[in-house]
Amino acid sequence: MKKIPHKLALLIALIIFSSCQKNFLELNPEGRINTENFYNSPVDFQQALTGAYVPLRDIANVAFFMDEMRSDNSRYDYDPKDRGGIAYEQLADFLDNSQNGVIGTRYAAAYNGISRCNVILDRLETISFTMAEADKKQITGEAKALRAHYYFDLVRHYGALPLHLHEVKSIAESRLRRTAVDTVYMQVIKDFSDALTLLKPPNKFPQSGRVTKGMAATELALAYMTRKEWDKAIPLLQSVSAMGYALMDNYGDVFSLSNKNGIESIFEVQYKSGTDGQSGPFIYRFVPIRNTLVTLGLDYNNSLGGWNIPTEDIISNYENNDKRLNVSIGVVEGIINKSADFTPTRVANFVGYNPTPGTTYRLFVKKYYHYPYTQVPSRTEYFAPENWPVFRFSDALLMLAESLNEKGRGGEALPYLNRVRARAGLADITAADQPTLRALIAKERRTELAFENKRWLDLVRTGEAITTMTRYGNQAKRKFSYLLDASYDVTENRLIFAIPFREVQLNSLLTQNPGY
Repeated sequence: MKKIPHKLALLIALIIFSSCQKNFLELNPEGRINTENFYNSPVDFQQALTGAYVPLRDIANVAFFMDEMRSDNSRYDYDPKDRGGIAYEQLADFLDNSQNGVIGTRYAAAYNGISRCNVILDRLETISFTMAEADKKQITGEAKALRAHYYFDLVRHYGALPLHLHEVKSIAESRLRRTAVDTVYMQVIKDFSDALTLLKPPNKFPQSGRVTKGMAATELALAYMTRKEWDKAIPLLQSVSAMGYALMDNYGDVFSLSNKNGIESIFEVQYKSGTDGQSGPFIYRFVPIRNTLVTLGLDYNNSLGGWNIPTEDIISNYENNDKRLNVSIGVVEGIINKSADFTPTRVANFVGYNPTPGTTYRLFVKKYYHYPYTQVPSRTEYFAPENWPVFRFSDALLMLAESLNEKGRGGEALPYLNRVRARAGLADITAADQPTLRALIAKERRTELAFENKRWLDLVRTGEAITTMTRYGNQAKRKFSYLLDASYDVTENRLIFAIPFREVQLNSLLTQNPGY
């Protein structure tokens, strides 16, 4: 994936848009259009709006490196013969720096999305043709919600940011100083609040994959929770509960390909199989490296895998008989061949697994796994159809439980927590004091939302990151002899990531985060 500095992306995004059909699942490959000859009809604006969704994939493609592998949920399969993924390992081991490619990719993608939203919002103010008021409201609402989403992603990962709110028409305009974190949050809150007045709840399931009032309310609530403004989060999350969302009866069905954008989905990033740039890389990243005939049904020598491997720590978080364990984590059994490579021989369930004599095994994230995968002529990799969940209804229920408990309303929080536990086959929590219930809700979030890019951000948001990751890091260094002594030096500076080196080089007004 190309890494484009965000200032250049701001300009490039002025002329790059996706051709589209009504459904985000059916995007056509991107094409170049002169913006001076564009925005002449409602169709042009719909195409531009579709283009504003595209960077969501660029972020999702790498987010698990920063949001799961940075945590105690997962790590990587160390292969001394293949050191091609050092940037990914650095993120897991707290050894990353400003030249890490993943942090650069995410930063540039988010600003690319912001730029596309800014262009849409500015051009809507100067249209010379008639547009139905309902269409204008919908486009404005989606663009504002997406811009808020991109800025919320950035501020949580990088801290203070250049705050661009209008179309950038020159390199000089793209060079801004960093804006204080609190000011960025105020803009995130304003954009989501504006979007709430313009967007509608989902009117049917499955949804189209577009932003809705439910997404804006849920993410605005999370922004308030991040700022400890529980009173403001509670009514938003209560409103989401009245928008028609529901828990599916079977946890595994949530991740079925037939249930994309389904009744439990509040928002997800859209992918589909094919060669047009809209397929997902995730399962190729998550299964073991080397041949994938057994794991994926493709006779392909996969060099992309071995990432986001579940840890013993996350496994121990599951309670006895938790139905989610077998859905979330799987086993690939195999042998070590003469080249010292792992060769898979079968895929098995985690629960009840008994190794075949003479074999070894690797764990993998299973909830996005849908064997067999389709081979595309001339290529075999990167053609997976799984969407990536951003917000699910169970997430909103647990957010509501957490917010109520933080306001001393633990009794009101219990039903929301227990709805999630009941589906997993677990007993109700009947009573708990506030600190105990806080820990139980955090534990439930970790299990319910495992490998959905929540864990690291939850640890930071709740103030538990340094303690938890120092403990986990000490255990990891005792277990894995290849880890450097400097690994897992988890300090306050490491709670956010570096501003990409390239950005600082291009913009002399930018300062680097402390410790990088």
